[in-house]
Parts: sequence; C-alpha cells; structure tokens
Amino acid sequence: MCCLTGNENEEERINEDEGTLQPPCCLLKDPSQLQHGGVHTAVLCPPPHSFSTAPYLRGSSPGISVGESTLSCFSSPKKPCTSSSVPRNGVAADQEWQLLQQVKGRGKRTKRKLKRDLNRGQSIGEVRQRDEWERKRKMKVKRERGWTGRSWGGISLGPPDPGPNGETYEGFDSRVIEVKTVFNMTAKEGRKRSISCLVAVGNGNGAAGFALGKAAERNTALRKAKNRAIHYLYYIERYNDSTTSELNSVLLSTVYHDIESKFKRTTLRMKKQNKGYGLHCHRAVITLCKLIGIKDMYCKVEGSVNLLNITRALFTGLATQETHQALADKKQLHVVEFQAQRGPLPVVVASPKDGAQTDPEPEDEIPNTRLHWSDVQAAQGTKRSIWAGVKRTIW
Repeated sequence: MCCLTGNENEEERINEDEGTLQPPCCLLKDPSQLQHGGVHTAVLCPPPHSFSTAPYLRGSSPGISVGESTLSCFSSPKKPCTSSSVPRNGVAADQEWQLLQQVKGRGKRTKRKLKRDLNRGQSIGEVRQRDEWERKRKMKVKRERGWTGRSWGGISLGPPDPGPNGETYEGFDSRVIEVKTVFNMTAKEGRKRSISCLVAVGNGNGAAGFALGKAAERNTALRKAKNRAIHYLYYIERYNDSTTSELNSVLLSTVYHDIESKFKRTTLRMKKQNKGYGLHCHRAVITLCKLIGIKDMYCKVEGSVNLLNITRALFTGLATQETHQALADKKQLHVVEFQAQRGPLPVVVASPKDGAQTDPEPEDEIPNTRLHWSDVQAAQGTKRSIWAGVKRTIW
C-alpha cells in the first residue's frame, strides 16, 4: 500500500518494502474535481506482494479528506489504516446497489435483486461476550401414527369444530386421506402455491362423508376440509347390524352384495365377507370403512390409484347398493341365504311387504351379473399362481 503527497511537482512513491522511489500509479487526469484544501487525491494500486504493512504519508497532512469520505493513514505500524464509508471504485454502496437492482432489457422478465447490508454480522471493536445458555433438549410432540411414519394419511384430526348454533359432533372422527401441494398460475402473482387436503369424517355407525380443503397453510387446509366434510354426509346401509334377527348374527357389518363401482379410471370390486374376515382392501379404503362402520369386506382396486377417485368410487358404490328388503319388494319373492354351517337349509333374510307372488321366477332368465375370469378360474379350480412354475433356490 502506498500514498501520494499533496505536491504536484513531486511525483514519486515510496515503496515500504524496498525503500526506493517509483513513479505514481493510477494518477487522476483531472485532480481539480477531487481538490479540497489544496490537497490532491489519487487512486492508488497497491503492490501485489504487500498487503499487511501500514501506509504513511511524506510531506503532507496525516489525513486526506474528500467530501464526506476520509482516509486516515498513520505512520505507526501498530495502528492499521482504517476507512469509513470509502466508496469502492469511486462509487458509493447505495449507488452500486441502485445499479445492480435495475431491471434488465425489455422482455427479459428478470427479477430485481434484493438489497443486502454487507456490513451486517461483522464484529467491530471489543464488546462483552453474549451469555451462552444451556441447550435444552427439543421436546417432540408425539402424534398418532398414520399409514407410515412421515405421511399424513390415516392421521386422526378429532371431531369437527362446533357449529355456529352450538351443535357439537362428539361421536364423529375425522381422518386425513391425502395432503398434497398444488400450484395455480395467475397473472398477478405468477405460480401460486397452496395446500390441498382430502379429509373424511364418520361416526362408525353408517354416517360418513368427505371433502376437500385448500389454503396457503397446511393446518388451515386441514381445518377447512374437516369442517366442510360434516356438511356432505352419506348414510351407508350395512348388512346384519344390531337391528337384524339372531339367526343372521353370523355376519356383522358388511355390504349387502358384491359391488363393482367405477369413477373415471378407477374401478373398485367389493365383495361381501363373513364375520372375522376383516378388511382386505387398499389402505385408504380401510380408513374409510372404519369411519363408516364396515368391518368385513374384500376390495380390489383396478386402474388408477388416485385417492380422490378411490374415495368417490367407494361412496358411490356403497350408497347405491340394493338392500335385501328392496330386492324382495322388487321381485315379489322371498330372499334367502345359504350358510355353510347350516348346510342346505336356507335362511330367509327378507320378505315382500305385499306378499310373495305365486309364479316362480323363470329359470332361463340371464342374471345381470358381470363375470371375471379370475373368479371363474377360482370356481372351477383351475386358477394357478404366477409363481407356481418358478424354481426356487434354497438359501
């Protein structure tokens, strides 16, 4: 680092390391622009091999003032050279930020750069050290596990919030089916981000519903979906609940008959099962069946596994199922059921209200049921597993 004297005739520089005189470097062509008090200032290029030694002036005042900027130089090597708001390359910091924040050419659509304080975080001087507190252990709030450890699917949100008239929903519970991030392209805000939540509610006794909630925050979207779902309830008929006779107590809370429901590209095949079979279904279908109150059912998902499509297909199929009493009134015949533990003895499950007709149902009538090839193979005993012919090695 080197400094110039204020005398124009004396154009020389002192090299601190070698002590030789050298011509000045980067001298301004028009020193009158930066003249103050008869002292001229030049922009100097420091030597590339010397950055730690302290500069000093010869034959001039210890400080050179240019407007509001001041360069303080000391001859003592113990005190370093300090600068206060010195503009770099002749441009102040505010002017540099103003140049950097300008929007580029027309049609570039480049965002403006944010102005930052580069002096923030720099320690100047000596101060008292901050008191360091003991690091406490972070308390982790335990929540109910859903389908997996990190997903929101299957997590309970509790009953919906009370209504405006004071009505409460104590017997209801709500479960999260899906939480995802969606985007909407707007002309004003651009790519707008929001959270979409699918929540189902039910009381476990046939009343259940679902709804979508969308908001910028996840908790807000969950709350909106939970409170909205209580206004869109379905009542699902179940077979052999507590209101049926004791003869049919072998079955409990299942569907009346096999159902095939389709919504868009998703197809659900639901089959009626006996007591103790459980729920062999998709995990979203299991959660929905528990809210409805169905305990024994088999369900196969074919096609798309979109959770909203699965939910709509399930509620559509269960809401349109035909009860045994409705079938008996339509056919004007008794509806009977054969059970394995009773052998060939049929069990009457429903009778027509106006009495059964005397003419039997024609046997040559083709039933309106769709057969699946896998079911036909299973009935004929020809169904084989795809792994039946695979040679397994002994480990």
